[in-house]
Amino acid sequence: MKHRRSIELVPGHEAVQTDMETPGTLPQWYVLHARCPACQHQTQINRGTLAYGPTRDVSLAGIGRRLICTACGNRRTNELLIGKLPRD
Repeated sequence: MKHRRSIELVPGHEAVQTDMETPGTLPQWYVLHARCPACQHQTQINRGTLAYGPTRDVSLAGIGRRLICTACGNRRTNELLIGKLPRD
């Protein structure tokens, strides 16, 4: 939908390339969550520690493979979820 001055009112869907993006290059309106399929535990990941720690140059897909569940200790098939915060 467009405004009468041709301003796009509904933002387009921009895809995040998980094999290219790193925590430092991901725009700040994205949030990261981790989910364990074994126990269904889900938690938010602090992007600041990822962006300035040893994983700063690792792609988001690579971080997803390194996740360890803090509830049950599962190291396999943990999921990295990327969400987008609403913007004004």
